[in-house]
Amino acid sequence: MVVVLLVNHGSRNPQFNRAMEGLAKAVEEALGVRAYPAYNEYAEPNWRDLVREINDDVVIALAFLGPGNHVQRDILGELGVEPGRWAERFGKRIYVTPPLGDSPLVAAALITRIKAALGGKAEAVLDPAEIEEESMEKVAEALGLDLGDWRDRVRARAAYASGNLELARRVEIAGDVRRAVLEWTSAGGPVVADVSMTAAGLRYGRVEVAVKAQAEARGVTRAYAGVKKLLSAFGSAGVVVGNAPTAAAAAVEECAAGRGIPFIVAAPPAFTNVHVKEEVLKCGVPAVVVKGTYGGSGVAAAIFNELARP
Repeated sequence: MVVVLLVNHGSRNPQFNRAMEGLAKAVEEALGVRAYPAYNEYAEPNWRDLVREINDDVVIALAFLGPGNHVQRDILGELGVEPGRWAERFGKRIYVTPPLGDSPLVAAALITRIKAALGGKAEAVLDPAEIEEESMEKVAEALGLDLGDWRDRVRARAAYASGNLELARRVEIAGDVRRAVLEWTSAGGPVVADVSMTAAGLRYGRVEVAVKAQAEARGVTRAYAGVKKLLSAFGSAGVVVGNAPTAAAAAVEECAAGRGIPFIVAAPPAFTNVHVKEEVLKCGVPAVVVKGTYGGSGVAAAIFNELARP
């Protein structure tokens, strides 16, 4: 196991420290490792204390621009290590990343923001978090949505994922589906996705694909048969559908039969079985449905990921 410490100078200003906490959370989500903010001074936790307390190997990710005194003397000097190399210290392996200043991504972000100040034509925004939040804000502004309301965030997310503002108006929410998703995923419960394309977009570690579970089926789709099979095997599982309306139909049938399904996200494009989406809303399970013919695997995955955001 490896633990990441995102180390910066530290500040008495809590707003700065909250920004560091946000960066640590982004590292956790992107890399699937434990990550914590840590500081050289003026704020807690101090990186020195954490390095000694943690039993696992440690990556100290330097959130400094250059190799100033805090980097050279306080961190590298105290640890007796070189950046970019693993070293044995305190009974564990420790790795310190180089400072950020020589990264072309840092230079590109800075140049883009300076161009905006000068009134020049800005180049593409490169930072993924900035792209995401700016896009969500533009969707919300266009549709009059409140991003402080999780329901409106789900609607904005669906529109953003599809590039279609109209799609946000087709999103219907039943029950407190966000709480249901958060409680289920926090407990590590299984999630069944209809097809591999839907599963590939889910930011969650325990996902099973219905069509893979049922390689052959007669008279029904593999997605339908696979959802039935997996729900029977697990006893209870969340369901995310982005391609096959018949997978949503299977979930509705299992729900009617008394199966414990914590939530359903149903956003498949649908023509022949478009009515199945309405049945999802009626089955009494917390759900998000993209009504009508609209939908797609990317939309379903984006909705689930938004609901699962802590």
